[in-house]
Amino acid sequence: MAVVLLLVVGGGVFAAQKAFGSDCEDPATYSLAADPAIAGVIQQVVDDTSAEDLGCATVEVTATDSGTASAAVSMGSDAPSLWIPDSALWVGKAVRATGSLVDVASQSVASSPAVIAARKDEVPFFDSWLTALQLKSLRIGNPLTNTISDAAILGALSEAGSDADAVDSVSAALVPIAQAQAATRGEADPAVRLQEMVDDGGVSVVSEQSYLDFQQSTGAELGLTTPPTGSFFLNFPLAVTEQADDRVEGAKAAGLAVAEALASETGLQALSDVGFRAPDGTPLSDGRGVGDIEALTIADQQTAEETLRRYQVLALPSRTLVMEDVSGSMGYSAGADTRIGLTVQASDTGNALFPNNAALGLWAFSVGLGGGDQDYRELVPIRRLDEDVNGTSQRDLLLQATRTLPGLVGGGTGLYDTALAAFRQVKEGYDPDYINSVIILTDGSNEDPGSISLDELLSTLRAEQDPSKPVVIVTIGITDDADAGVLQQISAATGGTSFLARNPAEIPNVFVNALKSRAGR
Repeated sequence: MAVVLLLVVGGGVFAAQKAFGSDCEDPATYSLAADPAIAGVIQQVVDDTSAEDLGCATVEVTATDSGTASAAVSMGSDAPSLWIPDSALWVGKAVRATGSLVDVASQSVASSPAVIAARKDEVPFFDSWLTALQLKSLRIGNPLTNTISDAAILGALSEAGSDADAVDSVSAALVPIAQAQAATRGEADPAVRLQEMVDDGGVSVVSEQSYLDFQQSTGAELGLTTPPTGSFFLNFPLAVTEQADDRVEGAKAAGLAVAEALASETGLQALSDVGFRAPDGTPLSDGRGVGDIEALTIADQQTAEETLRRYQVLALPSRTLVMEDVSGSMGYSAGADTRIGLTVQASDTGNALFPNNAALGLWAFSVGLGGGDQDYRELVPIRRLDEDVNGTSQRDLLLQATRTLPGLVGGGTGLYDTALAAFRQVKEGYDPDYINSVIILTDGSNEDPGSISLDELLSTLRAEQDPSKPVVIVTIGITDDADAGVLQQISAATGGTSFLARNPAEIPNVFVNALKSRAGR
């Protein structure tokens, strides 16, 4: 599933550590970030393994969400020495974010298939994962952050293969699920999904392991099934993510030792006791779980990623900071009105298109507008459109502030400092339940001689972008006076898009389309 490189540490070094383990008086310490579902049993196995058998090392295990650990690895800050996410999908994301291969000590230390759980006497039959996705009472959690919640979608895509019509059917089935996502945030926790299912009925997609854990801890009478086509498996790889050059070889040896301990008879039994299958997917003993099922695989990883991005587009409302250029040129005539006048009209139209759960804010910018060296002024902070502010809704506050823009026109275009400040502002208040973005509308190019350079802006945006908390910049050029090439570069640095209204008549439509623009993680 991921583009990874399996590097096997030379047997000589590792064998020597094993042979002379009794002389291990000063073991090195390595951190291991494990997905919370498996962290407990990893800790148990590591605690039962001596420093000598860990390659003269001690391993400190922390329960860390796979997405959080993926971001740390991608950013290169506070990355663990070793990492066990719940799926190789996360390793693939880290590889694409860094452009570097990730060493893997084990392609899989355990596995667990996605299953469909229901009350014991209410287990339905599904002929496919697509059929399951179309059930109105389905609870899958949050596919934006939770791999097991992706499993139903990935299972349906596996069934679809390369059939474009079948892939489109999967996308269509996701629309009602995504539209209901805002009301089901808590369902990201499989225990919450299962408990709500017990209380209210319906079906839930969880891992076999989380199903067994819930059943054991609550005593609930549950049933489970999978479609006859098979299921997507979580595979829990063990990656070596140590950043310090002088510790990489030691981390590899420790990773291999942990993998060896987990693959031992004792390790496999410990995993089985808490509901995990062996890496090969062999059914659990004593009739536990769903039994023997086929493992579904994704034929086209790019199609899967695009489908999940489209889900995000459907599921998340906008949290957007709109940046309006009020430099002198925005007062130029544009047909029967001015550029800024047409922009105000477009803003009014765009305001009406957003649902109440969208969150918008407004800044104006021109050189020195904010006083001193500051080129921007906050007119309205980011809030939900239905929030009441001293008796006035946020939506009305934005309308009122937008209509004051013509009175602010003057000065040069302070683009670069403003773009960076807006990016940081949105990032600081990042909300995972929204698509977080900045929209910049301008008719010129940077005219602030004291600002950062374009190269500094682009490199800073790339360095400060967090793959797990992305903020995208959407740019809109007004007429050919705008520096379209520069605007494109600014957007591209954050994964955003750029638009150009070549004549005044296009401003309203282009602005509204940009306001509605979405970008995936």
